[in-house]
Amino acid sequence: MKIRTCPHFTYKYSIPEYVKQILFKVISSVWKCKNCNKKITFNSKRRVNVAFVFGGWFLALSGFVALIKNAIEMSTFIWIIISVAYFIGGILIFSFNTFEKAE
Repeated sequence: MKIRTCPHFTYKYSIPEYVKQILFKVISSVWKCKNCNKKITFNSKRRVNVAFVFGGWFLALSGFVALIKNAIEMSTFIWIIISVAYFIGGILIFSFNTFEKAE
């Protein structure tokens, strides 16, 4: 199954469209495809696997933050950069989700 693709008519959501869907809708909800208007939902098994990958990203970045913290004093600017990196990394990793037909 292709990532970010409607299972009914293989319409592939772009990353900005997908981000809008995951930020403004409940993740476990059923919603309609904007192309074919049929109900779709996230693939639960794939979502769990993607969550584990995101956890790995989070741990790796946290280790990097710990190294930086020991080397320099953490300023507000550095905290903002780290927060943006967490957010962008999460969006990119979760963009590998797939959709299923909803019942």
